[in-house]
Amino acid sequence: MNGVLFCPTEMEMESLSTAAARAGIPCFTCGVGPAAAAHSLTMFLENGRVSVVVLAGIGGTYHESYLSAKKVFLAKSEVFADLGRCTDYGFEQIEIGGLPIDAAFVLREGEELLAARNSVHLQAASMATVSCASGNRKRARMVSERFGVEVENMEGAACALVCKTYGVKLIELRSVSNLAGDADRTRWDISGALGLLKNGFIEAVELMGLCR
Repeated sequence: MNGVLFCPTEMEMESLSTAAARAGIPCFTCGVGPAAAAHSLTMFLENGRVSVVVLAGIGGTYHESYLSAKKVFLAKSEVFADLGRCTDYGFEQIEIGGLPIDAAFVLREGEELLAARNSVHLQAASMATVSCASGNRKRARMVSERFGVEVENMEGAACALVCKTYGVKLIELRSVSNLAGDADRTRWDISGALGLLKNGFIEAVELMGLCR
């Protein structure tokens, strides 16, 4: 199995680049947000083929128990959580020609990976992709309750859509640095999340058999 690593930012990439190099996995920074991630991944897959894309980064969680778990979360599903219509009564999905748009994705690769053996660093989670990160707990609760998700990010569903289009597997890894909707950055633990992400990435690479 051959793969490629994408990270949204240079900060995340720097935490994983040494481990990726040791495993012989090429790595790229895709940029922040759905548009940048989809564009970068599409450009790559148009010019080179791999069997699996690993998307790794940090994010927020909707649940305090996930913040204290000190795990790296492996996406079992993704959804575009703010692709639709915002009303006074909450979020509504939209339809085109009477059919819902392709906004939710089941990522079976993640659960299959964890089913292979007991994991030290990894835990499955449902994830939501947003263009605007939750800026308060009210909005975070709305997303969590509307979609039944645990982790918020800004690239996963876009990469899931691209991978589905090109018939490529997606493994998405997220460590969490903060509660989604908590605007007080003094409570965020970005360095700790990056350390966890590195450990989870190394274990995922071993489980996938991507090491040289």
